[in-house]
Amino acid sequence: MEMDDDGKAYKVGSPGGSVLWKVATGVLLAVCIALAVALAVVVLGDVKPCGAGMTAVTVLDGPPGVFDDLTAAEIKAARDYLLGVTPLDITPVQVATFYDNYIYLVELHLPPKAEALAYLDNNGPRPERQALVTVYGGGRTQPVVEQYVVGPLPNPTRHTTYAPPGRKNPIPWHSRSPDSMERSLTDAALKQATRDINNILAESFDGFKHDDCGKLCLIPLESVPRGYESGERMTWYRFHRAMEGFFLHPIPFAVELNHSDIDHTRWKVGQVEYNDQYFASIADFVQSYNDGSAQKVRVPTPTGNAAMYSSLRQHGTPAHPSEPLRGPELIEPDGRRYKVTGRHVEYMGWSFDWRLATSSGPHLFDVRMNGERILYELALKEIATWYSGTDPVTTAKFVDCGLPAGGYFELARGIDCPTTATFFDTVHMMDRADPVIYKNSVCVFELNTGIPLRRHYESNFYDGQSFYGGLVDNALVLRTIQTIGNYDLLYDFIFHQNGVLEVKASLNGYVWTSYYQASQAPYGYPTWGGSIANVHQHFFNFKVDLDVGGTENRFETVDIILDNVTLPFRPNVRHFLTRFERNQKTRETEDTVQYDFTKPKYYNFYSDNNKNRFNAHRGYRIQLNGIAKNLLPKDGATAVNGAAWMDYQVAVTRRKDSEPSSSSIFNQNDLYDPVVNFQSFIDDDENIVDEDLVAWVTLAAHHLPHSEDYPVTATAGNQLQFFIRPFHFYDEDPSMASSNAVWIGRSPGSPENYVERYGTPEVSTCEPKHTPMNYDGRWHNA
Repeated sequence: MEMDDDGKAYKVGSPGGSVLWKVATGVLLAVCIALAVALAVVVLGDVKPCGAGMTAVTVLDGPPGVFDDLTAAEIKAARDYLLGVTPLDITPVQVATFYDNYIYLVELHLPPKAEALAYLDNNGPRPERQALVTVYGGGRTQPVVEQYVVGPLPNPTRHTTYAPPGRKNPIPWHSRSPDSMERSLTDAALKQATRDINNILAESFDGFKHDDCGKLCLIPLESVPRGYESGERMTWYRFHRAMEGFFLHPIPFAVELNHSDIDHTRWKVGQVEYNDQYFASIADFVQSYNDGSAQKVRVPTPTGNAAMYSSLRQHGTPAHPSEPLRGPELIEPDGRRYKVTGRHVEYMGWSFDWRLATSSGPHLFDVRMNGERILYELALKEIATWYSGTDPVTTAKFVDCGLPAGGYFELARGIDCPTTATFFDTVHMMDRADPVIYKNSVCVFELNTGIPLRRHYESNFYDGQSFYGGLVDNALVLRTIQTIGNYDLLYDFIFHQNGVLEVKASLNGYVWTSYYQASQAPYGYPTWGGSIANVHQHFFNFKVDLDVGGTENRFETVDIILDNVTLPFRPNVRHFLTRFERNQKTRETEDTVQYDFTKPKYYNFYSDNNKNRFNAHRGYRIQLNGIAKNLLPKDGATAVNGAAWMDYQVAVTRRKDSEPSSSSIFNQNDLYDPVVNFQSFIDDDENIVDEDLVAWVTLAAHHLPHSEDYPVTATAGNQLQFFIRPFHFYDEDPSMASSNAVWIGRSPGSPENYVERYGTPEVSTCEPKHTPMNYDGRWHNA
C-alpha cells in the first residue's frame, strides 16, 4: 500500500498490469473518438433549417379589417370620387398650381367606437370603410383648408364636411402644413434672395453658396413655429453645408422669409443673421458687409478625417479584436410562435390589430388578453421637440404631426429588427398624386429580453436549495421607426406574458445644431465643426383608451401616504408608516397629473361591478417610467396652447369620437391659437364616473447634447417608457400557465435534483435560416 500526494491510500498493480491498463485505455479512447465522430456526422446530417412555425400572412385577399389603413385601391377611389365632384372644383395635384384646390392627404377615417364594438362583440353590421381627405383650397375666394369624409369604400358615393365640435372650424389657411407646392415657391424665393450675396457666401464659407453652387452647396433648414403670433407665416432658415450628415455642418448665416401673403410674388426675405449680427434686409446686409461695418467671418470646410465627425461610416479605433466577430443572434428553434393575419396579431394569449396612420403614427386597436379586451385604442398622437436659445433657429418648437409625415421608412433587417422578424409594407398618400408603398416599415418579432420574467430560489436553510422556479421574459414586439429630418424615433409596443403591455419611445439620430456663438453659451456646449447643439426637451403623447371589464370605467389614484401611528405593543414610541388610500376622481379637472415625488401613487382604471375572487376591483394601471416636467409657463405668451397636453404626465377625459386626438396636423403652424387645443378637453369638466375613459399619457426628457451625441444620439440611456399593468385584474400572474417555465427540485425521498420543463424541448435540432440584408430604402408607387 502506498500513499498519493494527497496522503490518500491507493493500490499499486504489477508492471504488466499497468501496461495492459494503458493499452486498454488507449483502445477505449480511440473507440470513444470514433463514436463521437460518427455521432457528430449523424447529428449534423439530421440538422435542418428551423421551421416557419405559425402562419404570417401580411396581405389578405379579402376585405381589409375594421381598423386597417386604407389600401392603395381605396385611396385612389376616394381621390377619384372627390375629383369628380364638380362643385368642389378640385384639380388633380399633378397639374395643380399653388392657387388651385387640390388634395393634400388621404387616410383612414375611423368608425365611431359604438359601431366598431357592436360589430366586434354583438354581431352588428360591419362599419363602413371611409376616408378622411384633406384639401388645400388655394383657389377659394378666401383660401382655406377643407376636410371631407368620403365613403363608403371601396366604391364611394357621398362626402360630408369634417368639422367636429370643439375644433377650430374652418381651418385657417395659415395653419396648413407646407407641402411640395409651397416649398418649391419658398425655395425659389430663397434662391432669388441669396443670388445677390453668393459672392459673400462663397468668400465667408470657403466657396459654398446657395444658388448655382455646383458641388459646394448650402442647404437651408427651416425652423418652426412660423412666427411668434397667431396668423404669422414667417420662417427662419439656417444654412448648412451639403456634406454627409449635413445637420452637423451649420454656418453662421440665416434668413427669415415672410410667406404670409396669399400672393407668392410678394414673398420676400426680411431679416438676415450673419455671424451673430442682424440686418433688416438683404440690401442692408450687403451694404454693411461692403462698407466694413459688418464683422466678417471665414469658416473653412472640414476635409479628410476632420470631416468624419458627421459620418456614420466606421472611424476611430475599434475596441473589439482585430478580427471582427459576430455578436449573438436571435433564433426561433421551433419557428414563429405568433400568428399574423393581415394586420391582426396573436401571441401567448394576446391579440390586437394595428395601423400606421400617415398623420400621426402607430395605433393599436382591440387589444385583448385571453380573449378579454383591455384596450380599445392605444396610439401615438403627437411628438414635440422644443429648443432653447436666443438665435432665431434655436427658438424652434417642433410639433411633428404638422410636418409632412411618411417618415416611416424601410427598416433594416438584422439591425432595426431581428432577422427573424415579420415585416410589413404600408401605404400612404400625402403631398403626392398617387399612393406609395413604404417597404418593410413595420416589423413584429418575439424577443428574449435576457432577463427572467419571474424567478425564485428557495433555501431550506440546511444544505441549500429547496427548489428553484423561473421563466425567461420572452415578449412580442411591434416596432416602427420614424425619421423626421434629423431625428430617428423608435416606437415599441411590447407584450409580456404576465399581462403587462410596455410602450417605449427611443431617441436616435442627428442632433439639431446651430453655429456656436458666445451668446449661445448658456444653452449648449461647443462641439464639432464650430457647432452647438442646444438644450431641448422631447415629448411624446399617447392616447390610451382602456376598456377594463367594459366601457364603463372609473379612475382612481391609489395614494401612498405617511401615517403617524401608536403601536399597541409600544404605546410610548411614535411610529411613522406608509399606507395606501384610494382616491376616486369624479371630474376631468380633478384627474390631471403633474407628478409630485412627495406624493407617490398608482393610476388605476377599473369597473365598479367587476371584481376578482378576493373581492378587489379588477383594474389596469398606468405606470410612468419616463417623465419630465414642461417648464414653460401657461400664460398665453408662449406656444404652449398648441401642445397643452405636454403640461400633464397623465390626463383622463371622457371619451368622445369628436376628440380623436390631442393635436392635429395644423397645430404646428399656429401654436398660439391652434386648431385643436387639448386644454379644452379638460376645461369642459365632464363627469368621469362609470364612463368610457381615455388616458392621455406624456413621456418626456430633457436633452443637453454632449460630444458623445456625435455623430448621432444613441438609444442607450435615451429610452422612455410607460407600462399598462394589471392591478387585481387576474387572480394570479397569468404567466404561471406558460409551458416555458422551469422548476428544479427533488422528488420525495431522493437526494437528486430533477428539472421540470413542462414538455418544452431543451435542445434545438435545427439551424436558423440565414436571410442576407437587402435594403432598398426608397418608396414605390402602389
